[in-house]
Amino acid sequence: MEDLLMGFINIMAWNNLLAIGIGLCMGVIIGCLPGLSPSMAIALATPFTIEMSAITGIAFLLGVYKGGVYGGSISAILIATPGTPESAATLLDGYPMVKQGKAKKALSAALYASISGDMVGTVLLVCAAPVVAAMALKIGPVEMVPLIVFAFAVIIISLENNWTKGFLAACIGSLVAMIGVDPMEGSSRFVFNFFELNEGISLIPFLVGLFAIPEVIGGILESWHRKKNKESNKETPIDVSQSEGLTLKEFLQHWKLTLKSAIIGGGIGAMPGLGSTAAAFTCYALAKRSSKTPEKFGNGSIEGVIACETGNNGTCGPALIPLLTLGIPGSSTAAVLYGSLMMHDIVPSPRIFIEHGPAVYALFISLIIGAILLYPVGKFFIKYASKLIYKVDRGVLFGGIFLLCLTGSYAVGNSMFAVVTMLVAGFLSSILRQFHIPQGPILIAFILEPILERSFRQGLIMSGNDIFAFFTSPLAGAFWICCLVILLYRPVKQMLKKDNGNPQTIPS
Repeated sequence: MEDLLMGFINIMAWNNLLAIGIGLCMGVIIGCLPGLSPSMAIALATPFTIEMSAITGIAFLLGVYKGGVYGGSISAILIATPGTPESAATLLDGYPMVKQGKAKKALSAALYASISGDMVGTVLLVCAAPVVAAMALKIGPVEMVPLIVFAFAVIIISLENNWTKGFLAACIGSLVAMIGVDPMEGSSRFVFNFFELNEGISLIPFLVGLFAIPEVIGGILESWHRKKNKESNKETPIDVSQSEGLTLKEFLQHWKLTLKSAIIGGGIGAMPGLGSTAAAFTCYALAKRSSKTPEKFGNGSIEGVIACETGNNGTCGPALIPLLTLGIPGSSTAAVLYGSLMMHDIVPSPRIFIEHGPAVYALFISLIIGAILLYPVGKFFIKYASKLIYKVDRGVLFGGIFLLCLTGSYAVGNSMFAVVTMLVAGFLSSILRQFHIPQGPILIAFILEPILERSFRQGLIMSGNDIFAFFTSPLAGAFWICCLVILLYRPVKQMLKKDNGNPQTIPS
């Protein structure tokens, strides 16, 4: 109770409230611009929080996170171009509503749904995180190894047909994480006579290069190509203010759908590897199945917009449960937040409520405040969204973002080596993207590999080099069983489906 009170007092300072508001505005702006994402927004903003206090910096970044997830719906609805992957499902009904002259109603529905999903997700986080942290205190090095392997399995398998590329991405991230000094023996590895590499690869420049630089290169090349072919960078403007809006009373008529979608989104968000995109499409499919008018879905159904936006925003809070309590980021956005927390000396672990109790509760309260402040911020951007989306020059925009990448990376350690790290990571990420290798598993593996390696070697020391110690613990055994279930589920399902499609006949 004392930690909760201290957290409330800390977060209610005027500078923290201002940081949340500015973060929301920045997140919405970046989110509604096609090609940018919440993870990229947080990566860009993180270096500029170095001089802030831990609570102010994290509050600002959480504002960016929430604003970014919501902002993607604006461009998805107005120009049928998802600003973020999370909003891809929203355009299925949002854009048809625009063509029917209901642009403001669709944008208002997305805003109300986002706030509702945020609120329910935050409640789930506040209720579940202390319980999970208390249970996680029983996890030692022997149990941590299969737990991290399980997280890897879920994240890779969640990529469906691209699981082999996800495995390759995880291997790349693990190799990059091994650069530097061995944590147990103190010897250098993979440094290639560059003494700067002895300290390892810095997380912030690495993630900025990984996520931001490929988008910058793609945006600048697209703008150059359009200008070369004398194509317009602008869409035909839509006057949002001339269309009919959605009242809160009308939105509350869909409260059952909203609550169901928020809970489903929260449950999906708490599972590593699934994320808000999966939540949005899952909630959309379930809403269509249970709707009295399923034929309207895809043709301008307001239920479709509400289900998608409630589901993807409902993941924001629960996605922090494995991150805060276990130190395991379940998505690329959570991985970026992990780096931000570490930069402010807040180490996600089962002991986080013991070591950083007031800061964690301040974080929880900032999520609630962010959901409340999203209403006026969202209303403002709904009014001026068309001007922002239709009039921005993509070349100028991405040129400015590139400058932010350079200055932000340099600010991390006042070192040009950090800038070089960012540029090299961006160059490699651009190449990997051409082969459709996802960046998310690279960053998550980069974070989890040192924990996995340290836990494995500590477990061997504690057990006298007995490798079977990682299988004899009951909790470790449960995690290994979960890994097998996750890895074998899809192959077995495909095998059974194939057998059912080609029934065996008994010869006469």
